[in-house]
Amino acid sequence: MPVQASRIERDLHAFAQFGKSGPTAVTRLALTPEDRQARAHFIGLCREIGMQVRIDRFGNVAGVLGEWDRPALLLGSHLDSVPDGGRFDGVVGVVGALEVIRALKEDGRLPDIPVGVVNFTAEESSRWGRATMGSKGLAGIIPEDELLSYRDRDGVTFGEAIRQNAGYDLVGGPRDFGPIAGFYELHVEQGPELLIAGKPVGVVSHIAAPSRYKVFVHGTASHSGSTLMGRRRDGLAASAEIVLGLERLAREIGDAVVATATVFSLKPVSINVIPGEVELGIDIRGIEKAAIQRLTGGFRALVDEVSARRGVPIEIETLSEEDPVTLDAQMVERLSRACERRSIPYLKTVSRAGHDAMYVARIAPAAMLFVPSKDGLSHNPGEFTATEEIALGAEVLAEAVRAFR
Repeated sequence: MPVQASRIERDLHAFAQFGKSGPTAVTRLALTPEDRQARAHFIGLCREIGMQVRIDRFGNVAGVLGEWDRPALLLGSHLDSVPDGGRFDGVVGVVGALEVIRALKEDGRLPDIPVGVVNFTAEESSRWGRATMGSKGLAGIIPEDELLSYRDRDGVTFGEAIRQNAGYDLVGGPRDFGPIAGFYELHVEQGPELLIAGKPVGVVSHIAAPSRYKVFVHGTASHSGSTLMGRRRDGLAASAEIVLGLERLAREIGDAVVATATVFSLKPVSINVIPGEVELGIDIRGIEKAAIQRLTGGFRALVDEVSARRGVPIEIETLSEEDPVTLDAQMVERLSRACERRSIPYLKTVSRAGHDAMYVARIAPAAMLFVPSKDGLSHNPGEFTATEEIALGAEVLAEAVRAFR
């Protein structure tokens, strides 16, 4: 039987109920009770298909058809969301993968290797301030002890949250995955390129990597009326120069990079007090390593210049500096050929957002397939992808899975 859009719609609606926070909004932070509910539902769907289910020590959940004693081809994404996010980010990749396995099993056209679906833990950075934690753990990107010790704003460690809400009590057996033959991630684009190109799917060849920093600006709080302009050490004014200077640097380099700055905290907050302490968050991303290095170097020089000129001490804490990822050429080619065999127009594209696939790619061949996001929206209750568009992406993925050798 072919991919069935009605089953995709049913599964999307079911997952949208776990952490529903508005008519189309979902708040399902990783390893919360709401996430545990979604995980339990996912495990149930895997078992309905006849899959063997495992949860590894990082809370990643996978269901596989066949004994996982030889390399398995995995499909999937993540089920956690940002606060008041939408219903499609991440979930499309899990629901689409489940439907691919169903359709191939019903059609009797599964490849001659184990195949399965994975839900990665804490893809979003909303709870621990770090993204893709489950896939990074699986790939050994961060030492296990360090990863499990990260604390959220309430002081709960990643390891404690895994023990509380990963769902180990729902699944027996090994807490490690078997070998991985390859990985495909279906995902909403989170941008407008497919819409601009008028293409129904995008075959992704590269994924941008984030360099993230915290900037601590140590100004001096003082009276807004009695402190003359030349005597001020205004932390907010210094921060504003950094924010606007970073934007200018990124624009000068061009579309190879993007940069975002946000204010994490400001003290004191009063209309009659010059701001003292300011904490900024900086996110720099790009596809080209040289362009990223140029921007991060310019950013550090900018901070040093503002600090010296204004007489305001400024510190930079590096959260991450990662390299862009080139996805496996053969896996990417399989997706392109699947589109061609099905006569489905496609766009060769890159991902400017991070995904679990970029870390799985460190340990196994991996590739990604995009389906459109209405108005390019994501991380927003207004995000939307039509069920028919998801089903078309699932059909491409099913064709690629059938051809996997």
